[in-house]
Amino acid sequence: MIQSSTKKNLALAVALALMCPGWVSLSLAQPPTAPKLVSESSLISPETKIDYTPLQVALNNQQFQKANEITHRLLLTAAGRIAQGWFRGEDIEKLPCWDLKTIDTLWKTASKGRFGFSVQYDIFVKTGNRPGRLMAPEAYDKFGEEIGWRQNNQWTIFKQNLNYTLQAPVGHLPNPRDEYQINGGRLEYTGLMGRLQSCKIVSSPNPTPSPKPSLRPSL
Repeated sequence: MIQSSTKKNLALAVALALMCPGWVSLSLAQPPTAPKLVSESSLISPETKIDYTPLQVALNNQQFQKANEITHRLLLTAAGRIAQGWFRGEDIEKLPCWDLKTIDTLWKTASKGRFGFSVQYDIFVKTGNRPGRLMAPEAYDKFGEEIGWRQNNQWTIFKQNLNYTLQAPVGHLPNPRDEYQINGGRLEYTGLMGRLQSCKIVSSPNPTPSPKPSLRPSL
């Protein structure tokens, strides 16, 4: 009984194949493949081999204080300064562009555009500072006030007193600084903003146009 049913099914399949040859090729075609998910390897730096997955996890969980600490550690590692625990100016100037852009992208994505180095860059320039070039301290003070690192004419000295929530001012994070800092890291951040520019992570600020010479004849 089973054999008879099998033969009938086979005969039906052959008949359909003869009438509709395309049906066979369609039925034998490979099933459509599912879209590929982002591989974890895409968060491994091709230059430093640093894995940025822990930063992504902390940010996706909105653990911003932990993410800030991870960012500090990752930057030190990328600069080859993890043993020293602090940056020199030349270290910041040589930070790998891929690593810097990845950190910036992860922060911007998790915060919906509120946090990130490139977000800070726009405010840095807007407040009269110049990437890679020290300006008057008052300009950096204004930058600190805009992003909430400076309040009541005082810098936030201890980093645990920063605001690690989405209610913080735009550009407040990351702040990958040392535990104790009294001047807001003016030298380091000016260098970091310059590195963002040289890596083409941000656009160069438009130069301030020079005033047009007067056409009035001198008396």
